[in-house]
Amino acid sequence: MRFLSRLRSLPVPIFLLGLASCNPLSTPPPTATPAPSATPTSTAAATAPQLLPPGDYGRTVDVDGVKRFYLLHVPPGSDALGPVPAVFVFHGWSGTPKEVQGSTDFNYVADRNGFIAVYPQGTGTGKGDLSWNAGDCCGAALAADTDEPAFVRRMLADLETLVRIDPKRTYAAGFSNGAFLSYRLACEMSETFAAVAPVGGVLVFEPCLPQQPVAVIHVHGLYDRTVPYEGGGVVVSGGFPSVEETIHTWVGLDGCDPSPLVDEPFRNVTHTAYGSCRAGTAVERYAIDLYGHRWPTANVFPASQTIWDFFAAHPKP
Repeated sequence: MRFLSRLRSLPVPIFLLGLASCNPLSTPPPTATPAPSATPTSTAAATAPQLLPPGDYGRTVDVDGVKRFYLLHVPPGSDALGPVPAVFVFHGWSGTPKEVQGSTDFNYVADRNGFIAVYPQGTGTGKGDLSWNAGDCCGAALAADTDEPAFVRRMLADLETLVRIDPKRTYAAGFSNGAFLSYRLACEMSETFAAVAPVGGVLVFEPCLPQQPVAVIHVHGLYDRTVPYEGGGVVVSGGFPSVEETIHTWVGLDGCDPSPLVDEPFRNVTHTAYGSCRAGTAVERYAIDLYGHRWPTANVFPASQTIWDFFAAHPKP
């Protein structure tokens, strides 16, 4: 592409891996349904799902003796929709569930499109140090070899007691360290996730051996200096793989036609799509020129709505 030569892999502080969590979109959401005052705690009761009223809920689950937390957003009218899709949204290193909830505006997208949004919390010593074990990054979660798939499975078990989830429409999105994790989940939980949407992150998990094809939509700023588009950087030893390497890997894993369709840049965004993939999956990339390591703001690129549209088009068979 015409602007790739302008990339440079410059070192930046590590804390930027979570910076975009503090960057709300410029388009304000509609007035939200007030969240319940109580913060429920999960139980293991194997009962029929309770139909939660619309709102935001704090949930705590036990994972091998460790208390893990997540936020749940239930859209209006979900009790009349039947089984609903679930979108997990993972914050970046040093981020929080609340921050990524605000920066991505997924609550608004969920309310308009009828899916539940789940915002899990990473592990660490406290706010400013929360991270995910995504394979080769990051922080305390990596050092402790935290079993992130076990946490996800425990959240899913908890959700099944609360809402009716469509098992063919479970998805994962994430920013930076959370994007790395979404790729790990595609590798290790391909039977669960129909599609993933990494934003500002690449595949750092090995070996990646998904049992089923998983659709991928990847969003990345071409001026990203923390997770450089061309690879490298200083956050991990030896640097990150490039976005091209990551996309090439998934094109192979999903058995796609290696010849992509490339749209001309529109508002500095170039869209590349690989089709004819196994089981109706696809691999797509949105490269944003003149943009760094942040979740795209609405005036630059409607990332969250675009991600949801891709998810909706790619359920499990």
